[in-house]
Amino acid sequence: MRVRRLAVVWVGLTLAACDSPSPTVSAVTTVSAVAGARSIECASGEAHVLTTVSPASDDLAVGPISWPGLRSWATADPALFGDPATGNYKVGAQVRAGAVVTVSIPAEYASVAGLEYGQGWDYSPAPAVTFHGCAGSDTAYIGGFHVVGHRCVPLDIAWDGRPPTRVTVSFFAGPC
Repeated sequence: MRVRRLAVVWVGLTLAACDSPSPTVSAVTTVSAVAGARSIECASGEAHVLTTVSPASDDLAVGPISWPGLRSWATADPALFGDPATGNYKVGAQVRAGAVVTVSIPAEYASVAGLEYGQGWDYSPAPAVTFHGCAGSDTAYIGGFHVVGHRCVPLDIAWDGRPPTRVTVSFFAGPC
């Protein structure tokens, strides 16, 4: 079962996507739910692959993290990326070598959205995840998002002690 799930997730890392509107990006001063963020390490027990990150125009890239093709999801068919009935959608998070990045979803979205990264947690939805890129190489972590219905979801992204950046992502909901 785990091998099948990883195969499906790997497909999510390599999917091509079409043009779509850019997500909304704005600076924020606080990040909710960062305390207790799930720590995703560059370790043998965590599903990841070493890669070279070269973001494309339809990738969502913020600082040292990117998600291949995520900008195209605004107008995409959700069935191409996961299971609309469960709201589980697969896309790898690509992290630059040595970077530490925390991604969180605001508390008011907890009932409708989560980050599904972390093999040790069986990819269950979490409100916040801290990714640790491997020291010697860019790293793609296997996982995805849990999103109920078609909606816009804000992600708060922090790295290197900088104030977090809020990015609103359309999960099959058109422009946000």
